[in-house]
Order: sequence, then structure tokens, then C-alpha cells
Amino acid sequence: MSASPEVLSPPAAQPVAAKAPGIRARWQLWLFVVPAFVFQFFWGWYPMVVALFLSLTNSPIRGAITFQGLGNYARLFADPLVPMAFRITLIYAILSIVLTFAIPIFVAILLLEMPPKWMRIMMLLWYLPLSGIASTLFWQYLYNENFGIFQYIATAMLGLPPQAFLSSEKWVIFWLIVPGVLLYGPGLYYMAGLQSIPKSYFEAAEIEGASFWRKIWTISLPRLRPIISMTLLFAIIGSLQEFSFPDLMTRGGPNGASRTVVMYMMSILSNGRYGDATALAVMLFILIMALVLIYRVLFKEDPDV
Repeated sequence: MSASPEVLSPPAAQPVAAKAPGIRARWQLWLFVVPAFVFQFFWGWYPMVVALFLSLTNSPIRGAITFQGLGNYARLFADPLVPMAFRITLIYAILSIVLTFAIPIFVAILLLEMPPKWMRIMMLLWYLPLSGIASTLFWQYLYNENFGIFQYIATAMLGLPPQAFLSSEKWVIFWLIVPGVLLYGPGLYYMAGLQSIPKSYFEAAEIEGASFWRKIWTISLPRLRPIISMTLLFAIIGSLQEFSFPDLMTRGGPNGASRTVVMYMMSILSNGRYGDATALAVMLFILIMALVLIYRVLFKEDPDV
């Protein structure tokens, strides 16, 4: 009886060691890293360190630098206009984020529920690109207390007494934020994010009997979380540094009711108090960094968390 032939099993595959990047690959890596590092150093870290140093001096444009320690900060803490500017800036930032950040999310969701034809028309009207200066002049005309359209609507159409609008210390911040509700840009990001959500998610939710608001809460908003995280971060930083629009609209009036920290910083800078202005900029930087760090700790970007 002949023996059956022996079946040889194939040799086990040996793990292949990862090859170290060659000289060319390393050079390509550094070609991408070095320009970004140089840019960040000269436009980010270096100015920040210099500003911190100059905030401890008299910070002259010409002449010798005199070290003053915390003298600039002491003058700012004793200045009653500084806490007023910070309070106005925080109020402006909170109202701006609540009104101009949250509303475009739901407007974008409602636009997607429209027929495609009407959706394109509404998007064109809502996201009509306007120059910053042209937009400011337009809103100055709307708010004009003598011949503005809003004043005409309030008095001739609604029968209300003449409104102060930008001359009211109580309501000036609110009226400065209203244009942002209509012209704020992140709605485009939300539209793109919503259109990237698979329709099967909404179809499955409808089969399960989910209502319109339930689909928004469980599908739309969680899928938009990465975009919301990015735009909210930019909104926090930008609103705390607001300068151009309130400066062009009100010049900080009436009686400083719309004067933000950056506007006050420019005011003391124009008076030659360069050390105080630099110290105020450092204080604002510390506030922004603290809020950003708190935000990054509390807000989760992963939509599946």
C-alpha cells in the first residue's frame, strides 16, 4: 500500500517592517512644515511675546524704552472706562452669538424644506454679497432718525412715537447686531453640511414616525456639530474683537454705550498711551484665550458622542 503524498502548507507570511521615509520624503515633509512654522512664528508667536513685553514698558515709538512693571495695568484697572468697555464687549458678543449664530442654523434647515426653485431664490437674497463699507452706509440710512426707512415704518405705518435707534443707550447694541442676523455668512456652511447628510437618515426617521423637530434635534444638529464647532469658535473670537462696524455706525456713542474694548484701545492709542493700549490688548487676549479654552473643553465636535 503506497503512502499518500504529503501536502505541504505554504510558509507563514512574515511581517514586513515599515520602511523609514527616505531622504526625499523627509525633504518634502520639511518643505511643507517650514513655511507654516515661519509664518506662525513671525505673525503669531513673536508679536505676542513682544506685545507682552511692551505692555510692561512705556512702549514709545521713538526713544529709549522705560520699564514700568505693572504700572500700565494698574492705570487700566483704575480707569472706569475699561470695565465699561469689557462689559459692553461681552454683551455685544453674547447677543451677537445668540442672534446671528443660532438663527442661520434654523433658517438653513427651513430653506432645505422648500422646493428647489424657491430655495435658490431665497439663498440668493439671503447670501447676497455686499461690501462692508457699502453695507454700513446702507444700514446708516435705514437707521436714520429723520428720513430712515425704519423710522417711517415705526411712525407712519405702525403709529409709534419717533424711535431713537442708534441714539438710544439702552438699545444701541441690539440695533447694531440686527444687520448680522440678515447678512451673517455661516449659513452657507450650514447649507453645505445639511446637504451632505444622507437622505436615508431622514427617511428612516420618518418611517419610525419622527416629527419635523425630532429630525432636527436627532439628525440635523448632531451632523452639523463639527461645522457648528468651527463657526462658533470663530464667532467667539471675532465678536470679542469687534471694531469696524460699531465704529463706523456710532463711533462708540451715545455716551460710550457702544464702545467696545478694541475701540477704546484705539482711542487711548491715538492719545499716545502706547503702553496702556498694549496692556489692554494683552488683557483682551487673555480673556479670549480663557473663553476659547473653556469652550474647547466643554464642546465636543464628534457628532456620534
